[in-house]
Amino acid sequence: MLELEDNLFKWAKSMVADLGPMELLREQASSRKYYRVTSKEKSFILAYSDPQKELNNEFIKYSGFLIKNNISVPKIEAFDFENGFMMIEDFGDKVFLDAVNSSNRKSLYLLAIDQIIKLQSVEANEAINELNEVSVKEQMKLFEEWFLLDYLKLEIHSLEKDVINDAYIFISNKFLDQKMTLCHFDFELRNLMLREDGTIGVLDFQDLTYGPFTLDLVSLIKDIDNPISDKEIDYYLEAYISLSNEAGITVTEDLISLNKDLDFAGLQRQLRILGTLARLHIRDGKSFRLPDLKQTLIYVIETSNKYDELKEFSQLLKSKVQPVLEEHLGGIND
Repeated sequence: MLELEDNLFKWAKSMVADLGPMELLREQASSRKYYRVTSKEKSFILAYSDPQKELNNEFIKYSGFLIKNNISVPKIEAFDFENGFMMIEDFGDKVFLDAVNSSNRKSLYLLAIDQIIKLQSVEANEAINELNEVSVKEQMKLFEEWFLLDYLKLEIHSLEKDVINDAYIFISNKFLDQKMTLCHFDFELRNLMLREDGTIGVLDFQDLTYGPFTLDLVSLIKDIDNPISDKEIDYYLEAYISLSNEAGITVTEDLISLNKDLDFAGLQRQLRILGTLARLHIRDGKSFRLPDLKQTLIYVIETSNKYDELKEFSQLLKSKVQPVLEEHLGGIND
């Protein structure tokens, strides 16, 4: 056992003496490492979360805040700020990403939508940041810096740079024009758990923010690991409209308008993801998400092509960027 793991285990056993050996869990995009341990009474998740790299204060603070507001997130049972150690409630092994299939997708997605609405119903909290024009554009520029330049090694000419900047402006304006609500920020299938009692559990909530109301919706409905048809998308959007109205959340009942809002939340998110996954590979040496770049870029190309103001951007991505990405991913399995 590595020294860090040994210290984490000793720390946990100082609180629960009869813990069995640690089992390393799935790889994370963050620098965190998670382990399962079991006592005679129950199981726990142990986490090492580098205090120099991760938002540990936010993770612990938001856990308590969300639980108080009836959001199903794991309770932090114990923590050591200095060393980045945490003992966390165990939500089990059934990740939505692995559990979802054609027969259960509707019920699982409706569970997730209900959780989004619970998030959006939480009263405002001044301690939680709100997305703004500066932060939204900075997130999109990760696409240019890490994906186009550092990963694909593309040379971007001045006219192409103008096309990209115009896209940032148009997308951010449409994105930020939406109703603002509390958002998980990364409400994708790999961060949702199906608990043993059939309820949903939500993980990785440290980036909690106030943002456009479709941000979590698009993270779920247009998850890059589980593409669904336009007909299914409309079904879930209609369900969201109905359930949000029941909860007293005022949003548009116009499905066409809601789809447009979803498109711009998706464009902002997917540009951010292209940059984030490239950075994860280059800076952090974690390449397990590289295959996701292909579907993510397809989303951006197809969605931006629907709008006259973004057609030139779409064409640039399709003609110049997509072929180079295909070359880079040639030896990587989907």
